Amino acid sequence: MASTLQPHSVPPGWFRRWIRESWALQREAPVAFIFLSGLLMLINLSHQPLILTIPFAGLETALIFATAMTVELGGWQIPDLLLAFRDLPWLPLLRLGLVLALLVFVILLVLWSLHHYLQGILAHDHISSAATLKTLHSGGWARLPLWLKNLLSNSLGNAQTLLGNVFLMLSVGAVVLGLVRQGYLALLAGFLAVLRNVRIWLVFLLASLLLQAGISYLAHILQQAAAAALVAALSVMLLLWVGLFGWCFAKESFGLPKQRQAQRRRVPKAHAVPSVQN
Repeated sequence: MASTLQPHSVPPGWFRRWIRESWALQREAPVAFIFLSGLLMLINLSHQPLILTIPFAGLETALIFATAMTVELGGWQIPDLLLAFRDLPWLPLLRLGLVLALLVFVILLVLWSLHHYLQGILAHDHISSAATLKTLHSGGWARLPLWLKNLLSNSLGNAQTLLGNVFLMLSVGAVVLGLVRQGYLALLAGFLAVLRNVRIWLVFLLASLLLQAGISYLAHILQQAAAAALVAALSVMLLLWVGLFGWCFAKESFGLPKQRQAQRRRVPKAHAVPSVQN
């Protein structure tokens, strides 16, 4: 456990390296990632209360991580993917989700208690992109179909949530990789990994703020369902790429467990997924 809670510092050049690795994973198993994108789309078509934004984002992160790990281990078919989803440590992930939901509830309770002092901020819905979209009352947005509004607000909101809360992706990664099983230990591992890689966290945080600003702008100019559907499709792709960057971050911070390394199959050089040399 001591080594589990001592994450590594990510080597320099991480941004370009993670772009190459994320693209290589999708090129290696396009059918698997198309299936995953469809699954993410179905999840984000549902109604997601604001209090469950982080648990839903954690669920999607787990699915993305399971897919990436399966592809790295040589499983490129949909049956391999379904087995990986089945074998996810659902009980530890549920514990982590409950801890996160409790944290969100406490934060919302504090914000509600300070509403008198924060009403200027709360009135403009700057808390998150999910809140910005879910409470929007412009004419163009109101005319969009409910399923499209759900897909937009959930996909963009969850992507922004993951970018702004990198510890969440790292905590899920610690569970999916089999390093910890308790929710509080997973959170601790995620926070420690962030502290070891503060510069990367700042880049993710800046990306979150930029996405928030872009979403606020888009929300007021989207008037047509066709344009909104295109943005929704791009938002699912963005969510997938954010999750893959989170996978690369978790993998380089914690490393693959020995049992996972032993399972890794040899991939032909023409299709090899790049990895960081220790």
